[in-house]
Amino acid sequence: MVTHVHIKKLNEINNELSTISRECERAFSEWVKDRSNTDLLREYKKLLGKRGDIIKEYKSYLIIN
Repeated sequence: MVTHVHIKKLNEINNELSTISRECERAFSEWVKDRSNTDLLREYKKLLGKRGDIIKEYKSYLIIN
């Protein structure tokens, strides 16, 4: 039962990571098309920060469990 819960939690984190990674790719490609738009760059950096936080959560969950 506990293993099932761990797998479910890791799957949730993985899905969240996939979603934010797609958003990062989208934001980066938009910024590349219009490099003078600093708002797009800020959005991309913000998404990268969120992605980094999710990766840290994933790693900490693996270490703890």
